Amino acid sequence: MSSQDLDISEQAISKTVEAGIKSQLDEAESLRVEIHTNPLNLAQGQIDTATLEGKGLVVKGDLRTEAIALETDAININLLKAAFGNIELEQPTDAKACVTLNAEDIEHAFNSGYVKQKLRGQKITLPSGETVTTDASNVRFTLPAADTFHIEADIMLIEKVEKHHVAFTAKPQLIEGGHQLTLVDVCYESDRGDLDLAQSLIRSTEDLLDLRNFELGGMKLQFEQLNIESGKLIVTAKANIQSLDYA
Repeated sequence: MSSQDLDISEQAISKTVEAGIKSQLDEAESLRVEIHTNPLNLAQGQIDTATLEGKGLVVKGDLRTEAIALETDAININLLKAAFGNIELEQPTDAKACVTLNAEDIEHAFNSGYVKQKLRGQKITLPSGETVTTDASNVRFTLPAADTFHIEADIMLIEKVEKHHVAFTAKPQLIEGGHQLTLVDVCYESDRGDLDLAQSLIRSTEDLLDLRNFELGGMKLQFEQLNIESGKLIVTAKANIQSLDYA
């Protein structure tokens, strides 16, 4: 296989994977997939590494990532199926991923239909023992410090027709070996009587930042590290990729 043939084959496989990923997204400002190998390896269906770089990728209608970068270990593909546009892995491969979310996009997601639906209709028990249904609106999310979330919202108690303003800060902590985080060291800024009302916001924050929300088909993500820098949440994760066939 000549170097020119290699370039064409690499481009063809890259474009096939790229098109398949785009088909799973609601929106993408930019997306680029590249594979790297040599003629001998490619002739045997072996790819040394594949990289993905994307900006402004939107899933589930309203969950936007500012940037995502991924680099795989070596990959073995079925060449016969690849010739017909199906990039099938002979076995799963591992990868490193970096996902960047900015505070504005997280706030937008809180106020979007997808997350508002989760916030709406939650049941809480008040200190009086009464169980009520809640709804949240005007959610604000900021990253005021290197390890802190600040969240506030208006919480409506539907049965009592009462609106309460809830605000708190909290620190995100990764759940070891998983795809979730939990909020710890919660400091409430509103009335202590609104503690129970804040729980629905805490649960929704943890649900929203569950890595499974950002997985594509055939991919599993697992937290490694979480950093907050200049209003951005930067997630480093391990990825296990079982398929690149997104057709």
